Amino acid sequence: MIVSFTKEDFRKFASPETFEKIVDVRTVPALLSHMKQYADLPAVKEADGTAVTYAKLLADVWATAAFLKAKGAGRGDHIGVFCPNGYLFAVAALGAMANGCTAVLIPAHLDEKTLFGFSRKYALKGLLYADALKEKTALLDPAALFLSAVADACAVPAGEEAVDYGIGEDQPACIIMTGGTSGKSKGAVLSHVALTGGVLNGCYGIDAVFGQTYYCIMPLTHVFGFIRNLLTAFYTGSSIAFNADKMKMFDEIRACRPTVLVIVPALAELFLNLIKAYGAGMLGGAVKLIVCGAANVPPYLSTEYSKLGILFCAGYGLTEFANMVSGNPDTVSLPESVGMLFPDQEGKIVNGELYLRGRNMMTCYYADPEETEAAFEDGWFKTGDLARFDENKNLFIIGRSKDVIVLSNGENVSPAYIEAKIDELDFIQDALVTEAESELGAEILQAEVVLRKSVVAAMKIPPEELNDFVVKSVLAVNDKLLDYEHISKVVIRDKDFDRTPAMKIIRPKKVYGK
Repeated sequence: MIVSFTKEDFRKFASPETFEKIVDVRTVPALLSHMKQYADLPAVKEADGTAVTYAKLLADVWATAAFLKAKGAGRGDHIGVFCPNGYLFAVAALGAMANGCTAVLIPAHLDEKTLFGFSRKYALKGLLYADALKEKTALLDPAALFLSAVADACAVPAGEEAVDYGIGEDQPACIIMTGGTSGKSKGAVLSHVALTGGVLNGCYGIDAVFGQTYYCIMPLTHVFGFIRNLLTAFYTGSSIAFNADKMKMFDEIRACRPTVLVIVPALAELFLNLIKAYGAGMLGGAVKLIVCGAANVPPYLSTEYSKLGILFCAGYGLTEFANMVSGNPDTVSLPESVGMLFPDQEGKIVNGELYLRGRNMMTCYYADPEETEAAFEDGWFKTGDLARFDENKNLFIIGRSKDVIVLSNGENVSPAYIEAKIDELDFIQDALVTEAESELGAEILQAEVVLRKSVVAAMKIPPEELNDFVVKSVLAVNDKLLDYEHISKVVIRDKDFDRTPAMKIIRPKKVYGK
């Protein structure tokens, strides 16, 4: 069975006025043209309280495009964007794509040696960098690629004549780093039509999407931050403020008063606890929508945020699909699902694995034909995610195929599926299921859990009884599992799990190696 939805299937989730504003754009130049209607509105809010209008943003983007054109850069050329989160990142990335170049998004934490290797691997013609990162460019040879501070590139005023309005929608727009389905670092090449498809998908299933205020915490080199946090904000005429100092995050949030947050589950958990402890003012008091993804979203979060009057939308995305694959506009009644596939996509289940194809699918992994070939089958992208659709075509992610534990009896166990069942317990914040050995050396499944302290405190269980309560409750989840999926041992952690930059739990290597 092939599953898909049309744009019209999402009409019921928004007002007619909002829905009619979602007009198609298929290239970055078309996106910039669309943004001209917001000229006098604030696009970016600075830390000092000032705002940059859309007119100023577009002028700087046009100037950057003109600068690149003067350097001889155009279609087919790769321009590195090496900036921390902020206004200059947006200008550099949009300026490169506006001129027809391919913007290569480079994580700001790379050291100078890694940056040098990166420039070679991705055949950079030029690098646009923030002044704060200039020292890291020391090993780059100006004879091999041109180097420029973004501030200098946009310093000379220019009109939009440098914008490549004739670029084809299938031409590459950007390259974003990903571990993909194999875990190996690769660069996913997104065409203009794929990128803008991801931008549009950020508008479906919700009503409060145009004219909002965003606060950006996600790194812009991550597909979730770049597309759903930044570009969808610009498409909708919203303003965005960037986290400038992690130590001052909550001061910045209170000053910004965002209406929309795009965050990962670990941050959603933290914010929820703070709201419960100190009130909605911790997040500025104006948040109406939280878009949560990039890792498994516990149903508890959807339920608890809805009690606070905040629409909490869980979703599913992939770098290879311009981030936005599906979203759940009804997390209150169906909190375990990641919702409906966004328009212009198709999905199917093959041997338990989710296969996808559609407008927002990547072109390839750059200069990696073997990984590209392995990722596709008859035009379908193999996500590596174990999934299912229910009778209403809602999508449920069960686990990762590469994370499957193969037991000695030959049975395959998806730890993420069991973890999701454990996460349904309100007092469990996170769980990790791994292989272990019993005292007699037998192969068993073990669940490590981190408790949700606020919920545990409200339960008022005597400390001496808490351990037994948790263990018995987790083991009771076995009643929902097949015999070979049963948990035999429960470990209560006193600190959080090790996590990736995207806040996903890092699994033990022995699980990946199976």
